[in-house]
Amino acid sequence: MKIQTQHLYHGSVLTQITEHHSFKALNKVDDIYGHYLVNHDTRLFVKYLTKEASPWNFQFHGNELEAIRNDIQAPVHVFLCLVCGEETICALDYQEFSNLIDVTSTERQVINVEVPPSGSMHVSGSLGELEQTIRHNSFPEKIFTNADEGAEVAK
Repeated sequence: MKIQTQHLYHGSVLTQITEHHSFKALNKVDDIYGHYLVNHDTRLFVKYLTKEASPWNFQFHGNELEAIRNDIQAPVHVFLCLVCGEETICALDYQEFSNLIDVTSTERQVINVEVPPSGSMHVSGSLGELEQTIRHNSFPEKIFTNADEGAEVAK
């Protein structure tokens, strides 16, 4: 099979996850590319942009928003993993991304990730912006910490 660009960017997320000491299993959820199940209790949506520098503007369309809504209804943890070029991965949990986009909307939603020189990620979206920045080194630990500590499952 020929290597596609999406394989390289999704691979950066999946490699870091599989190398984490809490990793047990990885499966596809459905036919949507970038929709994964980690350790039977965490669902990820991976999106990437190849743009080299900040800001990155991630768009979410109807079918993706519907799949995210379905995940929220399941008894699992839900994360968006946004691959920002070759610079960083911005992992957003349910509480964070629900403050940024309206997953119930049928309209296109946007999440913007901006990284100032030598700084953490500033994240905004269609609904507003996060009050706190996201550290570059929070991924992949964030995905496993939230699940291990029984963080609130999206509902």
